[in-house]
Amino acid sequence: MKNNWLVLSTGFALFSMFFGSGNLVFPIAVGQDSDGHYIFASFGLLLTGVLVPFLGVLGMLLYRGDLGSFFSCFGKKGLFIFSLLSLALMGPFGVLARCLTVAHGALLLLFPNVSLPVASFCMCMVIFLLAIKKNKIVTILGAVLTPFLLLAISVIAFFGLKEGIEPTVTNFGGWEALKNGFFQGYQTMDLLAAFFFSKFVIKYLYDAFPANPDDKSMLKIFGKASLIGAGILSLVYCALVLLGWIYSPELLTTPPQEMLGVIAMEALGVYAAPCVCMAVVFACLTTAIVLTSLFADFLRTEVMQHKIGNSQALLITLGIGFFISTLEFAGIARFLGPVLETVYPALIALTVVNIANKFWGFKATHWPFTLTLATKLCLL
Repeated sequence: MKNNWLVLSTGFALFSMFFGSGNLVFPIAVGQDSDGHYIFASFGLLLTGVLVPFLGVLGMLLYRGDLGSFFSCFGKKGLFIFSLLSLALMGPFGVLARCLTVAHGALLLLFPNVSLPVASFCMCMVIFLLAIKKNKIVTILGAVLTPFLLLAISVIAFFGLKEGIEPTVTNFGGWEALKNGFFQGYQTMDLLAAFFFSKFVIKYLYDAFPANPDDKSMLKIFGKASLIGAGILSLVYCALVLLGWIYSPELLTTPPQEMLGVIAMEALGVYAAPCVCMAVVFACLTTAIVLTSLFADFLRTEVMQHKIGNSQALLITLGIGFFISTLEFAGIARFLGPVLETVYPALIALTVVNIANKFWGFKATHWPFTLTLATKLCLL
């Protein structure tokens, strides 16, 4: 009974870890561009948006959540550079800024005249006040909002699929839809999230046992939990991809960050949609607080060697995030897209090699990462 509860709770924790604000946008965009081949598009998205991140968690589990051991082939300086760049992309230069734009897209349904800079500035103020106190409200919001947001998406999907009219399907484009879904999965950046956040899930697993469990037992529990987490994530992605295609005529001129709100309005009406939109805003807020704190702590301790305080580090982080958010969601995606398409295959190669090292004794080295990265750069 205890193991069943551990599997279930870990599965939901894995789902929550990978289900952020951007995950509400990219599947809809993938569906919109699928030309009706939403099954192919979903499959491509599931490969890089679900399978790859869970491989990352598996790799970290085999190294007991030790980032230094997992990336030992880079050396100390290499690990520092990798951590800085990764946290910057997940923080103010990428996901944090993206959270601000997604929150603005949701707020537009409640306050149609609010501008992106004003909304981003207000969000940054709230993030600063909550992050500086390290308030437990973040944990509470995360625990409450994830199931609420999942319920909201389920309601949108049910009524959206029930009321929506499926557009005409083109005869060609299945491969293009799969390829688009595959590369859009990079944009979720969940493999990077697996490296930095999976240690909390792994610690939770090990703490559940009074004695140090053997690797075989741990892998068995993780495998079952992964099926739950990956299964829920896959269902959500597939539903959003299908909604993106069904409502593609209504989304032709809609910015990506506003798509879910438009679908909610079409499916639920003017009164129910704002509740869903507020859930999206709070979900963005929760994600943004965690990412802001993570980058600010790294900036303060590792980069500046405690020469600045927590408040200054938070202000720098939020200042960068605010200015990047003014590029809007599409602008941030255009900036991140080439970077992720270059680096992601190399990180996948490194993850596979590290897993092979633990299972079959394959030598862990930086060469798979380096050669994959060099090949990708040569093809640009």
